[in-house]
Parts: sequence; structure tokens; C-alpha cells
Amino acid sequence: MNAEFNWWLLIVGLVVGGGLVWFVVADSRRREADVDDHERPREALWLSTVLEREGHRVDVAAAERMLVLHQAYLAAVPPDPEPDQEPVSTGSLPTTDPSAATSDTPNRGAPASPATADDGPTQ
Repeated sequence: MNAEFNWWLLIVGLVVGGGLVWFVVADSRRREADVDDHERPREALWLSTVLEREGHRVDVAAAERMLVLHQAYLAAVPPDPEPDQEPVSTGSLPTTDPSAATSDTPNRGAPASPATADDGPTQ
């Protein structure tokens, strides 16, 4: 009886171990933190090329600046909800119409000027 139990433990251990390895490897997407300063110009060139193929003219330097600003946006503290807007819980949909927003970044305040953009979004 002891030998059968050892085989059962081996099989269960292999299945559980394989599941853990799959879970770790399955989420191998690159994150914003994975892109370093040396790679950003190549990413900006790629963005500029793709957008130009789609009919939008975006300068490589402008694309690189947008990537830097995006990184600053993600590094900033999450925005506070507007006073007249209820916080959205994870289990419900927003009650406001997203097309009624006056900005592409609701709840972030006015866009920062180029001189203050490195400070992150306004609250």
C-alpha cells in the first residue's frame, strides 16, 4: 500500500508543479518597467511607422516624448474621483456616459505644460 501512495504523491506533485510553472510562464508579457531608456527610441520609431501606415503623421521625437509622458502618468498616484462622481466599484459599470467626458484622461485635471510634465499628472 505504501508504494501506491508514493506513486500517487509523485503524480499529484508533477501535476501541481506543472500548473505552477505554467502559471508563472503564462504571464510573461512585457510591462512598462521592462522598457529601458535605450529601447525607448526604437519603440518611438516603431510607433511612428505604424501610425504613419494608418494615415497619421507622428514625428519620432513626438512619439518618444509621448512615451516618456506615459511612463510619468503610470508612475503617478492614481487620480481622486471628481466630487460629483461616485467611485466605481469593481463589480459594477460606470453610470456616466464616457462619450460625455471633455478630456481623454478623465479625473486627471488639466494637461501639464511641457515644463511641468515630468512632475506627473495633476490631481
